[in-house]
Amino acid sequence: MKQLLLLILLALLTACGPTRSVFPPSVRVQGIQLLKNGHWQVTLRFQNNAWRAMRFKQLDVQLDIGARHAGNLNTTLDLDIAATASDIAVLNLVPNPAARAILTQTRSGNVAYSLQGTILVIPDSDSTRQYPVHHQGFLSPTPGLFGVWR
Repeated sequence: MKQLLLLILLALLTACGPTRSVFPPSVRVQGIQLLKNGHWQVTLRFQNNAWRAMRFKQLDVQLDIGARHAGNLNTTLDLDIAATASDIAVLNLVPNPAARAILTQTRSGNVAYSLQGTILVIPDSDSTRQYPVHHQGFLSPTPGLFGVWR
């Protein structure tokens, strides 16, 4: 009987040991700048929501502006982001003409956007993990800066 109680106690203590849970990272648009050649400079903010550092390796997302497909943002990354911290990356995009028109014609108010896709990260020295990206937000024209949306 003592051995059974000792075994149960040992099993309970083992279950209470440290875990290595990972909270999924997130990606959002920090800003879009309309360039003179018609391209966009898209600034993305990568948020590490985990309690340990992560290396962000690959991004593959679709950007929609005002329910119009603007384009795909596919790039290799090399971002080391500390636990619960964030960093940015600036990408160039040749937008779909319909999405470009939405931003150039809207002078005030918010424009909805969404990001859908995946991101590859390496938590600490673990193996690579792929997480889904699903984010919806709004961009507003920046006062005094023509062609800049945040």
